[in-house]
Amino acid sequence: MARRCAEAWSPAGLSGLWEACLVPGDELRTGARGAGMALARGVRARVCLSEEPGIRTIMNGVEGDFAVARTAASLLLERAGRRAGLVVEQWVEVPVGGGLGTSGASALAVALATAVALGLRVSYREVAQVAHVTDVRCGTGLGTVSGLAVGGAVIVEEPGAPGYDSVDRMLFDPGLRVVVGFFGPIVKSQVLRSDGLSRVNALGRRALEELKREPTVEKFLEVSRRFTLEAGLATGNVLRAFEELSKLPVVGFSQAQVGDTVFAVADPDVALEAAQLLKNLGAKTLVTEVSWEPARLL
Repeated sequence: MARRCAEAWSPAGLSGLWEACLVPGDELRTGARGAGMALARGVRARVCLSEEPGIRTIMNGVEGDFAVARTAASLLLERAGRRAGLVVEQWVEVPVGGGLGTSGASALAVALATAVALGLRVSYREVAQVAHVTDVRCGTGLGTVSGLAVGGAVIVEEPGAPGYDSVDRMLFDPGLRVVVGFFGPIVKSQVLRSDGLSRVNALGRRALEELKREPTVEKFLEVSRRFTLEAGLATGNVLRAFEELSKLPVVGFSQAQVGDTVFAVADPDVALEAAQLLKNLGAKTLVTEVSWEPARLL
């Protein structure tokens, strides 16, 4: 049954390594293998039916044309066969454009809320597939939704939308914290379509195979850091942060893919020290936990 308004939340997420798997003409099978973590901070969405035609999109109180939210809502409107107006509001708790999965989280939260607001008789998996297609179509991500629809510290072993993919999880000590240092946004679509993609893919495939043989957080951080350095993805800011983080007793650290962003895993006391270090380097920082809860309705 349709509701006038519906709300949903999705964790944000970060990836430490990836292999793009592009299937021309098939957005459901296009995706990525890789590994990363869903974060306890993310995106909340509220979708309301409106008397006015069209889709209005608002992020953190600012109205604009936010393509990911608009696309996710449009795809579900098409499925509903309705011409209803929608107002889509989002509250994003992490920096946008820094490899923190905000596009995938936005697509998933908006899709969940839209499905309920429209009264669609669809499953969670079907809604997650719409979010995945949105991310691929907008050029903002390939495998993000796979992890956010599962939660935890994830290993995406096979690519594609939920239902086509295969996702495992690493065990993660709940006492540990994730420290994120965001230096600035980059255009992910330029990386995903770059000429050097085949080389990056080969490195990502090798790193993932190594991680699957020893699926621990420590190994994840180790192979992720090696991947970003060998692939030449690390920015100057990231390299400087790596040098400073190596002086702290953290579990490990790497670059959030694909962004001018670093992340570290550490005990709570060390996490605060790492956050201050990154702040001193000019990064916008946050300290959070891994979310073992996937995207959900509120």
